[in-house]
Amino acid sequence: MITAKVKEIKQLMKDALALRRITGEDAQFIIDDYMESELEGHQTHGLSKFLMIDAGLAEREGAPEVISESASFAKIDGHRELGHITALKAVRMSIEKAKATGIGLVAFSNNSRYSRVTPYTRMIADAGLIGVMTNNGGPCCVAPFSGKRAIFGTNPLSFGFPGEKSSYVFDFATAEKVWGAVRQCYVEGKPLPPNSFIDEDGSFTSDPEKAYAGVPFGGPKGNALCFALEVMTGAFIGVKMGLETKDEFDLGYLVCALSPEMFTDLASFKAEMEKIAGDVRTCPPRARAEGLRPRRDLWRNAGQRPQPRGGRHAGRRVRAAKEDECLA
Repeated sequence: MITAKVKEIKQLMKDALALRRITGEDAQFIIDDYMESELEGHQTHGLSKFLMIDAGLAEREGAPEVISESASFAKIDGHRELGHITALKAVRMSIEKAKATGIGLVAFSNNSRYSRVTPYTRMIADAGLIGVMTNNGGPCCVAPFSGKRAIFGTNPLSFGFPGEKSSYVFDFATAEKVWGAVRQCYVEGKPLPPNSFIDEDGSFTSDPEKAYAGVPFGGPKGNALCFALEVMTGAFIGVKMGLETKDEFDLGYLVCALSPEMFTDLASFKAEMEKIAGDVRTCPPRARAEGLRPRRDLWRNAGQRPQPRGGRHAGRRVRAAKEDECLA
C-alpha cells in the first residue's frame, strides 16, 4: 500500500501547476477545490479530474476578456483559459456589481471546465450576498425524459446563502449522476449506479463501456429544470446549446450575485436563514423512509472544511483531512 500525506499531495499539485505557470491565488484555489472534493468522497471531481488538467492547459489562448459590460451585467470570453481562472474572474465581477447595484449577472464561455460549482457560490455567500450559478455540463451527455438521444448537459445548479456563522451551499447536477461517474466506474472496475445511464438502445446499463447518455433526475420535473438550464447557459447568453455543442469550449456559464439588502437588511436575512436551517435540522425523520439519512444535513455548511468520508477512491481510502495525515 502506498500512502501520502495530504500536505505532500498538495505540494505535488502546487509544483505541477507552477511548472505550467499557474501560481499564487489561482493555484491555491485550484488545489483546494480538487482536494476538498477528494476528501469529501466526490472522487469524480477530485484528484482523478486534476490529473486531466493538461487537456485544458494545452488549449489556452490568452487571459479572459470582458467583451460587454454594464453596471449590473457582463459577458466574458475566456479565450480557452482554465475554467477555474475564468470563473473566478466572473464571480469577482458579479460580487462587485451586486454590492454596487444589488445585482451582478455575469456570463462566460470559451473556457475549459472547472471542477465543482460549490466554491464559487460559497465565495459569493461569504461576501454577504446570495449566489446562484449554473453551467452547461455537456456537450450532449443527457437524454431528455423518456428519450434515448443525448441532447442536454448534466447542467449543475448551485445556490449560496450567507448565514450568521457560515454560509450554506447547495450544489447538484440536474442529471441523475454526473458524467464523470462513467470515467470513475471504468477506472475502478465498478458497475454504474442503477437507473442512471442508458445505452444506445435506450435501455438502462450498469456497464461503463456501454454508457451512451445520462438521464435527468426527478423524472419530468428534473427534465424541465435540466432543459431550462440548457437554455439559460445557451441561447440566453448567446452561445451554443443542445446538439450544436461539440466540445467544452462551446459551453456556457452563468453566475448571479444578489444583495439581500435590495429588500431587507443582511442581519435579518442571516437570522431568518439560521431559523429555517435549524427547523430543517430538527425535523423529525419519517420512520424507515427509503434513502433517508436523518443525521446528515441537507446542505453543505460552507464555512467549515468537510470531514472525509470512508468510501473508496479509486483503490485508496481517505483516512483524514488533516495536513499530516494520509491518503492511502
